[in-house]
Amino acid sequence: MNRPIVALDEALRPVPMPVRRHMDIIDRLLEGHGKLRGTLAFLTVLIDRPSGIGWDDRATADRKLFARALDRFFTEFKAHEAMEDAYLTRVLRQAGMDPALSAAIEEGHRAVMEMTKLFGAVAASGDGEHVYRLRTVLSRLCEELEAHMVYEENVVFPELRARLPAGLLRELGRRARTVPA
Repeated sequence: MNRPIVALDEALRPVPMPVRRHMDIIDRLLEGHGKLRGTLAFLTVLIDRPSGIGWDDRATADRKLFARALDRFFTEFKAHEAMEDAYLTRVLRQAGMDPALSAAIEEGHRAVMEMTKLFGAVAASGDGEHVYRLRTVLSRLCEELEAHMVYEENVVFPELRARLPAGLLRELGRRARTVPA
């Protein structure tokens, strides 16, 4: 059974999160990953109700709701990227990590950034009905972003926790709270 759009609109409202005073930088980055996953899933739901085939593929989603969700994604994405740029590179250096690891992260950032720009351009140029291209680009963006986040979560973050003192990670997490959204 399809949920009504009104119920989906409630998903855009901020969910109160318990305040965790001792979140370290990795916790904060993981929190950002969760927000990005949730917003992309919501965008996917909004345009994943086709009523045609091929190039005549249409979405029945509320365009204003989609625009708000799209805005939210770009805000979350920019805030997360700012946090990674401000802290992750420095932390990798302090941990004495292999430069190949930093290169892999940068390549992932580049791929995600290119897909994000393409997604924004396709979303801005669309007519709100024929969403074949938008759905295709969103799907590819989800794949790229997920691969990048899984790499960080399974390779980079455990390595950082093993190499750096917990106090330093907490201090960076405290500082990261002040990165503007």
